Formats: sequence, structure tokens, C-alpha cells
Amino acid sequence: MIVGTAGGDRGIRGFIAAYDAKTGKELWRFNNIPGPGEPGHDTWSGDSWMKGGAAVWNTGAYDPETNLTYWGTGNPWPDTNGEVRLGDNLYSDCVLALDADTGKLKWFYQFTPHDEMDYDSTQVPVLADMQWQGRPRKVMLWGNRNGVFYVLDRNSGQFLLGKPFVKANWLTGFDEKGRPMRAPGKVPTAEGSLIMPTVLGGTNWYPPSYSPNTGLFYISSWENTGTIAKRGGRGPAYGGPNPMAQINLATNLKTEEEGYGAVRALDPKTGEKKWEFKMTDITWAGVLTTATDLLFSGGREGYFYALDAKNGNLLWKVNLGGQVNSGPMSYSVNGRQYVAVAAGGALFAYALRQ
Repeated sequence: MIVGTAGGDRGIRGFIAAYDAKTGKELWRFNNIPGPGEPGHDTWSGDSWMKGGAAVWNTGAYDPETNLTYWGTGNPWPDTNGEVRLGDNLYSDCVLALDADTGKLKWFYQFTPHDEMDYDSTQVPVLADMQWQGRPRKVMLWGNRNGVFYVLDRNSGQFLLGKPFVKANWLTGFDEKGRPMRAPGKVPTAEGSLIMPTVLGGTNWYPPSYSPNTGLFYISSWENTGTIAKRGGRGPAYGGPNPMAQINLATNLKTEEEGYGAVRALDPKTGEKKWEFKMTDITWAGVLTTATDLLFSGGREGYFYALDAKNGNLLWKVNLGGQVNSGPMSYSVNGRQYVAVAAGGALFAYALRQ
């Protein structure tokens, strides 16, 4: 049993640990922030590594062929005040590939070095086998909270592609090694800086999906604008005032310019958007695709709906009377297939009429 620890926004040193499911004995532990003498320790200034965050608060993935387990890590702490933790702050905002038997780090990729925008990289990694530039390749597809869609080689961690899937003004592109190049001035300030996407991200923890039938990657996304500001001090973990971001989110409004939610279909080979299904409100819902090219999702409007996964056309919807902040699930009982989703305080299950 492999789990991580939450609490990264309150000054902890995150870790991932494996336990014997029968006895509870800890088998190995990987510290998400390197200690003295470990590779990456020099990416933290002073003693900031001791309570630097990098928590794990979402489910990882496992590849039985390579025996690697993949985990996304959260933001460094303090969230928006990078002056007290100079450096890249490894392994915050990373995907970590760990040997499932030993916990040894095989490779990592950092999505947002020295994060000052609270861009937790705790999204769900999607493992896919696909043709890449004319040959089969085992890849990892990742729609990140920082607004960028990534393709990595899941065996080596090699950066293959990075392209924004929402408006993202914090970077100008990537260098030859896949490191993001930061846009000048796009950091939190006392007066407030317009940074896109905002602290809640272009997407968040809710699961995306990849369909080998259509060859498309599907993700719930936000288009939004906002201002990120910071307070002075070193934060509660250092005995000072709280430097948590003060955020003005222009979401849940009725104009597209002020923010909206959408399910977007991306071509993972190019990162280009193929279609989108817009909502008037933002969305916290995950995406489920099926072998018959259906896509199920929802949103804060309260609708649960089915789309044609090939083109995004609406096929069916129902109002559940509560926000859909979950990922749909599909299962079979006695040969009959069901699709279930949680909305509000209830669980709803649907099946085709017999």
C-alpha cells in the first residue's frame, strides 16, 4: 500500500511511503524534499527544506511493466513568497517515478520550478501507449494546474511536448531540456500581478481521460483571469504573518471574458485543441470516456451529460440538483453496464433502458 501525505500548505516536509497491507509495517519512504547530502538539497536556501511543503494529495499511477509508480507533488511552502526559499525547490511541483519495491527515485520532471503561484502538480497522470513520431512509445499525458499540457516518456522522463491548453502568461516557452522559461514580471507582488492561470489553475485534481479509439486527450479546464498578491513575512511555519495568496477570481460569471469552464479535447501528439464543450460556470468534474466513444462529465451548473467523444456534440444531459465535483465511474453488474456520478450529497447511477 503506497500513500502520500497532505498538509503542504501548512509547512511540512512531504513524503511518499509504502506499507505492508497485512501488518502496517513501513517498507520504504521517499522524502519529497531532499535532506542534507541528497541530490537536490541545494535547491532550497537555508533551512527552508525542513518545512517546504511538496505534499501528495491525489492518487498516483502504476506501470506493471516497469514496476514504476508515479506521483505528483504539491506546491512549495510558503505558497507565494519565494524569497524565503530561493532555488528550484525540488521536488515540489514534480512528477516522481519511484521503484515500487524500493522507493528509489528513477526520474523526475519539475513542471514549475520555484513556484510562486501555488501550481500544485497533483493532477492524475495518464499512462498511454501510442505512436509518437512514427514509432510506438510509452508516454505519460499530463494536464497541469499551471495551464500546460505535457507529454513525457514514462520510462525515462524525457520531455517530449509542452503546450498551454488555457491562457497561460507565466511562461514564454521551454528550453531545449524542457525547462519552462519564465515570463518577466509574472510573480506575485504586494500590489497584485495578473497571472494566468490563477491559483486554482487551468485544471486541478479531477481526472482527465485518454481514448485510444479517438486518439484524443480530454480534460476539464478553466479559462479565467485574476490577480495574485502576497503579504510580507515568512508565514506561520516561520513564525511570521501568513503569506497565503489573496486571490480575486473572476469565475462563476456569465461572460466568457470573465471566465468559464470547458471540457477540451487535445491531440496529444501536438497539444492542439480539437474541440471544446463550454459551460457558463467553472467545473470541478472529472472526465470518463468509453470504448463506444462516449464522454461523461459535469460541472458546477449541476448538469451531468454525455458528449460524442469524436466531436464534442451534446448527446444527453440531466440536472442533478447539485454540483458535480467528482469523476464519473462505469461498472457492470450481471452483464448490464452502469455509469455513476456523485453530485451534491447524493450518488446517481444510470443505465440504458431495457
